[in-house]
Amino acid sequence: MGATERFLGRVRRQFTLVFFGHILNWPFRDRAARRKRRYDATRRSTLHYLKRYVPHIKEIKPRQPADMTPEPERVFTIWFQGERNAPLLVKACFASMRRHLKQELVVLDEENLFDWVDLPDYVIEKWRNGKLSAAHFSDICRVDLLWRHGGVWLDATAFVTQPIPDWIMDEDFFIYMAGSKIRAYYSFVQNCFIRSRKGNELISIWRDAILHYWEDETSVVNYFTHHFLFNIAVENNPVAIEAFAKMRKVDQDPTHALWDVHSGDPYDEASFKELTKDAFFQKTSYKSATAKEPPAGSVAEKLINSSE
Repeated sequence: MGATERFLGRVRRQFTLVFFGHILNWPFRDRAARRKRRYDATRRSTLHYLKRYVPHIKEIKPRQPADMTPEPERVFTIWFQGERNAPLLVKACFASMRRHLKQELVVLDEENLFDWVDLPDYVIEKWRNGKLSAAHFSDICRVDLLWRHGGVWLDATAFVTQPIPDWIMDEDFFIYMAGSKIRAYYSFVQNCFIRSRKGNELISIWRDAILHYWEDETSVVNYFTHHFLFNIAVENNPVAIEAFAKMRKVDQDPTHALWDVHSGDPYDEASFKELTKDAFFQKTSYKSATAKEPPAGSVAEKLINSSE
């Protein structure tokens, strides 16, 4: 796709988003209704831009990595600056993973990452040049890791409270659906947790789609471009459609039950157990105010200090 076509496509997308998500988003609506209107416009305009990739994605044939030797089940995560330099909350999340997970934890950083992934030069160059943010480079790394080695991907900001359920580990592929209660539910799926067998056909097709996108583009059209490409694959690629139909569908909502609402609350063990009982991890944010300055005696303080 040429630069002019990309530019016009992005201008058209932005116009659609502003017109339907903001100008026609009447101020007399309540906040939830206005947010839904904005999210619906975001989803519609983003998918419209990405439809130019549908012909390629529709024809992707899944393939296996050259080395299909069975490997131990591992949990992969990334903190590019290295675990020693991670914020306290992230260190607490790593400690929670080691405390509860049965699988080996592999914490990747800039020094050891390329011992595990093998990405095209154009992807690495765009990351090095700042065209690919750390978050979006991580999106690419996680699908390459799981396609190449199998196992589990877990974000560095996931606080684990119990082992990964056996039913998830028994799946060839599993990812949580976006749900309806969390902001940015329009993303279709969340990707802070992914389980995949080595060489799985869904992860293979997704990997091909995201690499093809970055071969053509110099930036994301939306923060959740990675998620949207998965959405397009499971609605257009025949192999992906069939494989995704077999996957158990579970909303991500229970994995967000704790932090956003309750991280500043006084810590109470019974309440904590009740809030976290429906998911084996809770997504946190090291950028939040409660992580940077946790109130004394709060849930945030308790989690951060749990790594000691």
